[in-house]
Amino acid sequence: MVELSDIPKFVVDATLTAEDRDFYQHQGFSITGIIRSVIRNISTGSRVGGSTITQQLVKNAILTSEKTYTRKLKELILSYQIEKKFTKNDILKMYFNEIPYGSTAYGVESASQTFFGKSVKDVDLAEAAILASMLQKPSYYSPFGNNKEKLLARQKWVLENMAGLGFITQAQKDEAAKEKVAFKKNLSENITAPHFVMYVKEYLSERYGDKAVEEGGMKIITTLDLDKQKIAEEAIKKQAEKNKKWNASNAALVSIDAKTGQILAMVGSADYFNDDIDGQVNVVLRPRQPGSSFKPMVYAAAFRKGFTPETVVYDVVTKFTNYDGKNYEPHNYNLKEYGPVTLRQALAGSLNVPAVQVIYLTGIDNVVDTAEKLGYSTLKERWRFGLSLVLGGAEVKLLEHTNAFAALAREGEFHETSPILRVEDK
Repeated sequence: MVELSDIPKFVVDATLTAEDRDFYQHQGFSITGIIRSVIRNISTGSRVGGSTITQQLVKNAILTSEKTYTRKLKELILSYQIEKKFTKNDILKMYFNEIPYGSTAYGVESASQTFFGKSVKDVDLAEAAILASMLQKPSYYSPFGNNKEKLLARQKWVLENMAGLGFITQAQKDEAAKEKVAFKKNLSENITAPHFVMYVKEYLSERYGDKAVEEGGMKIITTLDLDKQKIAEEAIKKQAEKNKKWNASNAALVSIDAKTGQILAMVGSADYFNDDIDGQVNVVLRPRQPGSSFKPMVYAAAFRKGFTPETVVYDVVTKFTNYDGKNYEPHNYNLKEYGPVTLRQALAGSLNVPAVQVIYLTGIDNVVDTAEKLGYSTLKERWRFGLSLVLGGAEVKLLEHTNAFAALAREGEFHETSPILRVEDK
């Protein structure tokens, strides 16, 4: 337990900025927040809250995290009663001593010790913004998880808004934004398949909530094949070393069962514990350019449109007019031209000029439609894509890219990837 007087004003202000800016005005719940969440729920089909700090306290200290309207009604009634019985500062004190920050960190003192190795009374502005940033989705924004860069982006958002609300000056905001926050090393370096473990934890938190994952006594049987995982880790270790000659410091790998879509091995970086390469970032789940490995998806779209493997195109240097009106002149990787070739030959030889002809004839919208049917989620902004899409000019996620090839292996039948076989509760 810590007294409110021992919690720096930066921590309180950052938390109010991120979680409940009208805390001192409302009586336990925000009508506008509820209306906003209802509109969002109707429009998206989700069930998200517009929870005040008092509601969060009730949800975590008294109720469960189940997303039902009856629980929400109980939450509103109890929040109103708590506001009548306690002062605002009493509520803040209870909140800061109760709220989960992820992992086993309950309360702001525990969170400060867990993530920074210091008491909350010694936390500075940059660290205060980090603590406030984690509250929205503790598993997702954990500094020990796969989304550290998203956490730091949210920290910058909190600092920007604190300045906008007058809690800090622009100079303080700029100084805090530049600070490189030092996180305590508290994860065991013997953890098995760390990127996969964090991926599964986030996957479950999205479905059941952080509290159920942290406290539910779950037993989780995953799809990971430990023998294959060890082979994958060794392969990535060797490949990352080779990549240095290309000024690349990292590598990643995912392996799935083509029949089922189950994830067998996942290595998100060359070294999870190496901050110099942002090792905790899981590159398997990050958008990256796929290069020529995207060509089969374009050819698949062409076949759907009626082209055949024996259709002939001409491999000669050609000036294309791109969709932005600019000329585009692709060349093969060996700068040679092969004249008339079938699509079978063009794809087998990974020839660039015929590939651009194929996407030009097929149409970018048709290609993106096919890609989305194959599970790609990163191609929403179609206006950004030109003919270079066929050569890997748009970012895709390695997990989705691998699964698209698995769909081709299944004669075009798409299955979602899965990291879990079974979940048992206590």
